[in-house]
Amino acid sequence: MTSTIEQYRLTIPEVQHILSAHFHCTLVFIFCHAIHTCVYFVALYYIATNKGSRRTRIVFGGIITFLWCAETVIVALQWTILDDIFINQGGSFDSEFDTLMFGEEAGGLAGSVLRSLNVALADLVLIWRCWVLYGRSWKAAGAPAICLIAELVACGIVIAGLAKQSGAILDAQVNWVLLYYSMIVVTNSLCTILILTRIVRTSDNLKTYRGVIEIIVESAVMYSIIYIALVVVYGYEYYSPRVKVMGAYAYPLLMSYSISGIAPTLIIARVMAGHSRPDTLWTRPSLPHLTTDVRSLNESFHCADAPPRSSTTVNLEDARGDFREDSGAFIYQEKPFQVRMLAHDKV
Repeated sequence: MTSTIEQYRLTIPEVQHILSAHFHCTLVFIFCHAIHTCVYFVALYYIATNKGSRRTRIVFGGIITFLWCAETVIVALQWTILDDIFINQGGSFDSEFDTLMFGEEAGGLAGSVLRSLNVALADLVLIWRCWVLYGRSWKAAGAPAICLIAELVACGIVIAGLAKQSGAILDAQVNWVLLYYSMIVVTNSLCTILILTRIVRTSDNLKTYRGVIEIIVESAVMYSIIYIALVVVYGYEYYSPRVKVMGAYAYPLLMSYSISGIAPTLIIARVMAGHSRPDTLWTRPSLPHLTTDVRSLNESFHCADAPPRSSTTVNLEDARGDFREDSGAFIYQEKPFQVRMLAHDKV
């Protein structure tokens, strides 16, 4: 009876490479999950202490809890396989490799379904953020939403192939696994570009520490980077004739499990903590233009023979009004600006 190693026509060094890659990737995955756990509990604290809508807090709390629980289940599956390989079945390459292949087949479908749900939920959070940043308009969020639908179709085909336990998905002319990863890249990269463009056009403090944090967190740029790396490494190993055993792609693959949970959790934590700009501020022009408009309004309100005036100080960072583009007027609310009144304007 031929062993699994002989069926796959692998050599002992190649089997060692596969087992070593699985061991180290699992450790990296556990480390990333620990980071996700810290971010998750911090986000839960901000949600619990937020005084906003109870419905919003429940929805956001449910989203980040599902992301964390799904990743925890995947970590448990990976750790169980690792324990069976090197502890229970350790001793020979045949038994270790057989355990690895059986564990991947047994837990592969459940892990793939959970990871696909995590990715879809993370993409939904990014699309929602695009919708908010562009004034609740679907003109900007429509394209990422269409890409998400195509991503879900490719995901369904891959999962159907795993459920039937057939290699038709990988043996077909179209590599549906690579196509699925590529659609993830298209979706989150498009969202990242749209969010970055909006932040750059509406902010004047990009060179500050807070501006850099806003770009990194709001745009989920690390989410796009990890999937771009996955597509590049996976595509190279799959199509390159120099690579006999695929293993390096497992590093960005397992890291993407955690990043797809960390990125939306950071966005939600930033929103619930109040560090994100209010929704109304995204529909205004940048602050330098507002400063010019306010000065011109002040000059038009005073006649030429008015007594000398002291300078007017306007704290635009604390603005809570709305900019009406059709009339060019800035509408103030009850507690809008902190203004030091002119000397002759005091009553």
